[in-house]
Amino acid sequence: MCKKYLKTVLCTVLGSTIALSSVATAFASENDASEILSYVKVVDGQTVLIKNKDIESEKTTFNTPLLKSSALPSSYNLADEGYVSDIRNQNPYGSCWSFAALASMESNLIKSENADKNIDLSEKHLVYFNYNGADSSSDKSLFAGKDTYSSLGYSPFLLGGNPLMASTTLMRRYGAVDEEKVPYEFSNGTTVDASFKNESDIYLKDFYFLPETVEFEYDDYGQVTSQTLYDDSTVANAINTIKEYMLEYGALASSFYASDAMTGYGTDEYWNNSKNCYYFDASTSNQLPNHGITIVGWDDNYSKNNFSITPPKDGAWIIKNSWGDNWGNDGYFYLSYYDLSINMTSVFIAEDAKYTSDGTTIHEYENIYQYDGVGYGGGQVYSLTNNFKAGNFFTARDNEVLEAISTSSSYGNINVEYQVYTDLTSTVNPTLGTLVAEGSKYFELAGNYTIPLDNPVKLDKDEQYSIVIKITFNSNGSKYTILPCETQISNYVDIDVSSGQSSYCTMGSWKRITSSTTVSGCNIGNAIVKAYTNDILFGDIDRDNNINVKDATLLQKYIASLEKLDDKQQIFADANNNGSIDINDATTIQKISASII
Repeated sequence: MCKKYLKTVLCTVLGSTIALSSVATAFASENDASEILSYVKVVDGQTVLIKNKDIESEKTTFNTPLLKSSALPSSYNLADEGYVSDIRNQNPYGSCWSFAALASMESNLIKSENADKNIDLSEKHLVYFNYNGADSSSDKSLFAGKDTYSSLGYSPFLLGGNPLMASTTLMRRYGAVDEEKVPYEFSNGTTVDASFKNESDIYLKDFYFLPETVEFEYDDYGQVTSQTLYDDSTVANAINTIKEYMLEYGALASSFYASDAMTGYGTDEYWNNSKNCYYFDASTSNQLPNHGITIVGWDDNYSKNNFSITPPKDGAWIIKNSWGDNWGNDGYFYLSYYDLSINMTSVFIAEDAKYTSDGTTIHEYENIYQYDGVGYGGGQVYSLTNNFKAGNFFTARDNEVLEAISTSSSYGNINVEYQVYTDLTSTVNPTLGTLVAEGSKYFELAGNYTIPLDNPVKLDKDEQYSIVIKITFNSNGSKYTILPCETQISNYVDIDVSSGQSSYCTMGSWKRITSSTTVSGCNIGNAIVKAYTNDILFGDIDRDNNINVKDATLLQKYIASLEKLDDKQQIFADANNNGSIDINDATTIQKISASII
């Protein structure tokens, strides 16, 4: 096991923590020549994502659409622009991680003009169903079966959490729901009615971990032994990237070590109470992050002399806290760019849909197919020689069009290749069938990714189909593959696997994944690939949920070569669902619009 590790994940409560009492071990197997790439461990009640520091994925050519650092303003505040939701108060529980995650998602919705500033998503819903995720639906592809993060008998509100948990729970479509449905109050206890579990008013679409400024090192027991800034170039790049994503997508979730002085229960040199600013320099002790926060802006010229301990340079993040508007500067404070505990800065990007709080949101993708409810769960496995792939088998619930897929990776600078097959002839090898769609996409950052298909796939009701995923990265001139499956390395997560749901490919051979399948000494679960579909309303060519004369006219123009239809429109234009588009479909649409049929 490597003695140096990179990166921690926040799992904290304010004031106290409850240890999850789990131990993770990194395994390696000479038989399959694969190793643990990253794994989750609990240290002193805090969840740590430990990454193999002996290997780094290399960045390839990447053309980002974000505003470049040369054009960034010296100061910016999303709150001043009206892109930040109101200050919240997490009292009396340590739910900071959920407040930070949903504040990022709320800001993204406001900035994309899909919600107004009054949006308020339920943190209580996210916390509770993160740890009570097991679903009993007979169709396990609806909500990933009995997968769940484990609270090990403790109340979810006495545990912490982290951005990874929040993102995978939201990607599972456990929330987000409006605050009015599950308000953050506890007069009736800490449980939430199970009927709210599968409810969502808006979906999470993408989640990214942003570059780090601080390098953490650990001993063999997972205890932090040092925390230092990366080199100047790496730190500057990370700061600029954080700014770029903030400008593009809105507020960012993050974490840091909050000392007792910030809460009013002591004094120390890190917190300057008169100026509401903070800088932890790790000179007297090493500390894991213990509090989730939201970055809403920056000021390059914020003087380093404002801090009780002087950071290396000027500059500070503007932080939205979750301790009410009577704390700090109306609920906000400054955090030095060079704080030595900042960790796991991330962005929660919502679907492109107008938010409604009454359950009537018209979602970008209405239907989901999935077996993974905890993302990669306990960690990820990689190999130089195995050429890993994994795939899921699904059955269409109705006449639908497959429009997107999603997967996740704990490493950045990866390439995701996907293939979609129909007319399947095997229940083990998902590639034995007709290849109907394929593509690839590069991701610079670790996270959870939704990938729209280059070519949508029409699915008939009860039709079986498969999706195959391959994730690769380059390092030192060699190409490695990541096994895109859940892992059960510790009792941090519970995973539910049934035969016939997923298979994985190793050394060129496909194998069915069962509850007893192991790779590199750890149990693996389902393939991490979700499918997103929309129902097909045959004849609704313009996809406005109505079949009328506009659709008939559009089809007549298409038949006469006066109008073009894209791939999705052609699927909907086949009003007779007979595999061809002709004047009979136009006639059918006219009859439907005239209420004749």
